[in-house]
Amino acid sequence: MKRLVSLFSLLLLWSALYAKVTLPSIWGDGMVLQQQSKVVFTGQSTTGKKVYAVASWNGKKVYADRQEGQQWTLTLETPAYGGPYTITFNDGDKLVLKNILIGEVWFCSGQSNMEMPVKGFRGQPVYGSQPYIVSANAKRPLRLYTVKNAWSTTPKTEGIDGYWTELSPKEVANFSATAYFFGDLLQRTLDVPVGLIHCAWSASKIEAWMSRETLEQFAEVELPDVQATEFGWPAGTPTLLWNAMVNPWKGFPVKGVIWYQGEANSPAPALYKKLFPAMVAEWRAFFQSPELPFYYVQIAPWQSEGSDKFDWALFRQCQLELMYEVPGTGMVITTDAGSEKFIHPPYKIKVGERLAYWALARTYGLEGFTYSGPIYRQCQMNGRQVEVDFEFGEDGLGPENQLVEGFELVDEAGNIHPAKAEIIGGSSKVKVWNDSVPSPVEVRYCFRNYKVGTLQNNAGLPAAPFRAVIK
Repeated sequence: MKRLVSLFSLLLLWSALYAKVTLPSIWGDGMVLQQQSKVVFTGQSTTGKKVYAVASWNGKKVYADRQEGQQWTLTLETPAYGGPYTITFNDGDKLVLKNILIGEVWFCSGQSNMEMPVKGFRGQPVYGSQPYIVSANAKRPLRLYTVKNAWSTTPKTEGIDGYWTELSPKEVANFSATAYFFGDLLQRTLDVPVGLIHCAWSASKIEAWMSRETLEQFAEVELPDVQATEFGWPAGTPTLLWNAMVNPWKGFPVKGVIWYQGEANSPAPALYKKLFPAMVAEWRAFFQSPELPFYYVQIAPWQSEGSDKFDWALFRQCQLELMYEVPGTGMVITTDAGSEKFIHPPYKIKVGERLAYWALARTYGLEGFTYSGPIYRQCQMNGRQVEVDFEFGEDGLGPENQLVEGFELVDEAGNIHPAKAEIIGGSSKVKVWNDSVPSPVEVRYCFRNYKVGTLQNNAGLPAAPFRAVIK
């Protein structure tokens, strides 16, 4: 026994004497750091030795802000975009991170439609993706990080399974399609390095991406037992993904978030209406960015329990209203990008690029292009017709000089009727009517689980589904 104690003591002494600087895997060769930001590194080092870092962009020696035992925290300020750079961490032994770029970093999260890779799921392709895969070039300043699925009942500070990678056909093929097409257009347009962090899990609910502290204010949400070791549906269990997949990114600044999620929450739009603002607020606090841009995707048309039913339509209405209730958000419209039979539609290039339109216009201030499809603004009766006015239709709506498909009217008894619709030439308005419904009380557009409409603006972007009471 004495020999075992002595051996254990020697091992502890050896660990203390020969421990080297180590970092969680979110920091690594080839990473992209957000430009002109404060980056907070946390790591391990030899007990009793002072840790400092030197970044090659300025050559300054920066010592740890806080150091307790082997744990230390150190803050570096990044310059404007550029690279490649190195960062050397030193406590007597050196750890050098190489090939670091400074640019724009986006956090890309959600469920299976965010997780769906560029090459598609088996039997469910991503249309048009093959050229992007084949032409992936490591010389291009676009870097990728995929967080592997993990869950925990308590918040983790490290232990993420993932790594930073340059582009290659293999890496691009397996990366999130929505995130990649977003980052591809962003990088080509801004001409600066871009880093994409893909952090998604199929069938995940929004509650899984929120902390216990935030969810405690919602009595409708049942929080898990922190002592539990098994869950039948980890991705649908509150807090589990936040703890294991998001919380370890503390200290890693990002420019913004793109979010493709909601299918798993579609049965409860009223609850989602409360949870989404709380989640956005929490993520903004977590990334220490009170106005963090948060752009999300409206769930695409799909049959669900029946193409003519309304469960998904009601959820899309919830998402539409949230865009006006939560500042700093924007919503991608997918009326033309759904699939009646598949919950994973193949039009991910459209989705990713439309997310980029929002970011380029609203976050980066580019002008001269329309970044959203038509969105309902207001309506009123004009004789026996309903005139519906749209935002993002100032340059005109289409198709002109023909009937527009997708509109319906609701009569005073609550019956739904198909309606004819035409664009009022050269305007942002559509007139809608049905001769057998002289006094409609509500107008709807593509307000079904799966319904195809034809309204778009001059940019070719589709109109958002909606229902509205006629005043």
